[in-house]
Amino acid sequence: MAVTNITRDHNEDCPECDGKIVNQGSKTVCDECGIIISEGKTDYGPEWRSFSFEENQQKSRVGPPTDRSLHDRGLATTISWADKDANGNVLPAQKRRQMNRLRTWHIRSQTPDSKHQYRRQALGEIDRMGSALGLPTDVRKTAGDIFRQAHQTGIVVGRSIEAVAAAGLHIAAAITSLNRTLDEIAHVARVERTPIARAKRAINTEFNLAIEPSHPSTFLERFGSELDLNAKSIQKARTVLESAPEEYLGSGASPVTIAAAALYLGDRLTGGPAVTQKEVGDCCDIYDRVIQDHYPRLEAFYEVG
Repeated sequence: MAVTNITRDHNEDCPECDGKIVNQGSKTVCDECGIIISEGKTDYGPEWRSFSFEENQQKSRVGPPTDRSLHDRGLATTISWADKDANGNVLPAQKRRQMNRLRTWHIRSQTPDSKHQYRRQALGEIDRMGSALGLPTDVRKTAGDIFRQAHQTGIVVGRSIEAVAAAGLHIAAAITSLNRTLDEIAHVARVERTPIARAKRAINTEFNLAIEPSHPSTFLERFGSELDLNAKSIQKARTVLESAPEEYLGSGASPVTIAAAALYLGDRLTGGPAVTQKEVGDCCDIYDRVIQDHYPRLEAFYEVG
């Protein structure tokens, strides 16, 4: 019988006869003496065979790809909620009751233990918060991966699932340069800002994530769009930030505060829509008086530069 999906690894030799090791589906065997080196591996190859390029292109795998945003990666089956058969006819009352019982047990079987229940709840929270913040699917999947790793290492113990999920979403947004502030995360989360910040520090410490602090320029486009500023004002705000020394931008002040001050100054320098400090503060969720503290300094840096 022909064996499909055989690949050779010339870096390994058989421990019995020094023959070549080959992978045969889920088994690793010796090509010379036939001894089984290991077995039980997951075969990720297709469940069909093809003997030409055209035949390979016409065939495809069965079912959709795995989805990291789901706790079971989308590998579970689904029972439709429509009480109709394949022909579209309404099921009789007895059959509907039977289908309801099957759905109940089907849902219970998807979360057989607390681990799956926690992940299902967390991934649902990540999807809800990501949708409210306008974050794309890739960011939510990255946040789901972060939560899975945090759950495996025990970071969730002693903390709320919502806090760890929100912290994972905040880190994922920073990794993909779609920064969101902790205040924005806390606004859509079901926990306060402090538990999210503590969970974030725990994740960063555990995995030694080299996430640099957000730069004020990463917030210009989003807040400028929400303020209906024109492109000229936003570009001027970017120029203002480029003229400021890095020591000032990283002095400990919130990057959102500096970005808000730069947007206000950029609007003033270009004679744009003439937004007020209060309007900028409300948009960026900061006090308008901090804008009053920072924009004169940015203006001085811009004039010198």
